[in-house]
Amino acid sequence: MNQRPRVAIVADDRRQDAVAQALHLLGDAWPIVPRQGTILKPNLVSHNDLRASSHPTTVATVADYLYARGAEHLTIAEGATDATSGFDLLGHRRMFFGRNVTWFDINRDETRWQEIDLRGTNQAMRPSRISSTIAQADLYVSVALAKTHVNTMLTGCLKNQMSCLHPNDRIQMHGYQAGGNGYTGLKHKMVQWLKGDSPAVAYATTALGRAKQAAVIAQQITGRLTWEKLSKPQVEFVKSVAAMHTNLVRLNQAVKPRLALVDGFSAMDGEGPRFGRSRNLGWVVAGSDPVAVDSVVAHLMGLQLGDIGYLVLADQAGLGSSNLDQIELVGDPIQKLARRCRRHSHAPLQRLWRDALTAIGETRPGPASPQQSAYHSHLSASQRDSSALDRSVSH
Repeated sequence: MNQRPRVAIVADDRRQDAVAQALHLLGDAWPIVPRQGTILKPNLVSHNDLRASSHPTTVATVADYLYARGAEHLTIAEGATDATSGFDLLGHRRMFFGRNVTWFDINRDETRWQEIDLRGTNQAMRPSRISSTIAQADLYVSVALAKTHVNTMLTGCLKNQMSCLHPNDRIQMHGYQAGGNGYTGLKHKMVQWLKGDSPAVAYATTALGRAKQAAVIAQQITGRLTWEKLSKPQVEFVKSVAAMHTNLVRLNQAVKPRLALVDGFSAMDGEGPRFGRSRNLGWVVAGSDPVAVDSVVAHLMGLQLGDIGYLVLADQAGLGSSNLDQIELVGDPIQKLARRCRRHSHAPLQRLWRDALTAIGETRPGPASPQQSAYHSHLSASQRDSSALDRSVSH
């Protein structure tokens, strides 16, 4: 049997056709689908803006394949934002009319939690709670979107597990104590407001991002963007980034998808995961190895794997493969579909995640592999970024 993980990449004009073909191409890489006990988790980061959330057509097409392969009942589960409203407002319930499905809002419906320890920025290990319903599923399927992210450079199927945590404990993924957001006073209130889901928040987030990006670019130009020369707030941010990467590995060791699909029709770059630029990249990526799936997505978006800490650490922890040479790619060629997407304005600071690991009590990984350090080696020269800075170039 081929031991390499198989990842399907399919581009098409129609989302439904791309999803169906990608799932079909997985062939014998499909996990066994039980009659009962399958949980399908979309990503509803916004409950009223479909640009930032899993499209109902994508979720329903994945469900069709699960039914076709033997599932008699499915549970659709989500805990990000207001999932109950999102199921209605975004059209998911309409897509599943008449099907044997249970809707599960982790924030409201979960009554059983199991413990997981997460790393704090102060080096402490703190107990947190994850959904037992998700962790004990007979088959867990992650359906996510391809997006840039404020902390992790990329969010895909592995990051989708964050809302499996108890809502009061999710801040601990960032390395902060449960019940807070890492700040006090007026800044605490501002950060809480920025977590909202409104046009005003979107505008403020974009404006603040551009202002921060200008300041960080100035640091780059003057050679001051190094761990030793960061300001205290920047140090705390990078420590939080490092904590997030290590905690994502812990979370996915406890709740690992056995089937993962990332939608590039509902992609986002720039100030993701909610307020960036909506992109229809026209592809879908699917596989049974979530690390391999997210790594392929990173390449398709022109991101450098070594910058995405949770992929580096997940590979080293044995959760899957991030090396394209060790992945069986089927479907459309990755070279033709790869595009350079805008990074988040925090990207220059995010790249320093390795420097913060020892500060939070974690072991620094070894040197990046050639696959992780080669910057867009699969792209044509005209597609590569000629600058060390993050220019907002797209194709």
